[in-house]
Amino acid sequence: MYSSIAAIPLWYWVAAIGILVVLLWLTVLIQGAGLRKTQKRYRQWVGRSGTDVEKLLPQTLERIQQLSEEVRRLEARIDYLEKSLRATLRTARVVRYNAFSDFGSDLSFSAAWLDGSGNGVILSSIYGRDESRIYAKPVQNGTSTYPLSEEEKRVLAEAIQFSGASEPPVSSALRPLEERS
Repeated sequence: MYSSIAAIPLWYWVAAIGILVVLLWLTVLIQGAGLRKTQKRYRQWVGRSGTDVEKLLPQTLERIQQLSEEVRRLEARIDYLEKSLRATLRTARVVRYNAFSDFGSDLSFSAAWLDGSGNGVILSSIYGRDESRIYAKPVQNGTSTYPLSEEEKRVLAEAIQFSGASEPPVSSALRPLEERS
């Protein structure tokens, strides 16, 4: 077996070693290009100042912690503001009508003011020749314990539809990232 290896001409050995050298040289070039890309990304990450990564990583983790706390505070603030907003009178609707058929003009009206939960008040003004009367009727969850006229029912329905009392609050779309997955 040893004699068969010695019988191979020298130029085969030189060609094989040459091919091996070229392959190793190409490997070195490819590895060098990869190393340059890695160095470029490293410089972009830490900057030209040469900041030590061992110092930069704890600073980055501390900043992430600070930002997480800030996000928690902002989420709590948003929840508070949404609750406050649902409790404010934010919908106003008015229906004008002629309360008496014996004389004209739409001088009578019914107005509804509701918050985001369908709570509020209906205010009606009945205009007559000799006198005017104003009635206030409370509304809880979109209904009133007092009997409502057709105009008051209409203005209440419009106000409920416009108020979005049945819609979920905005915060359901703003869940923390941990809960979304």
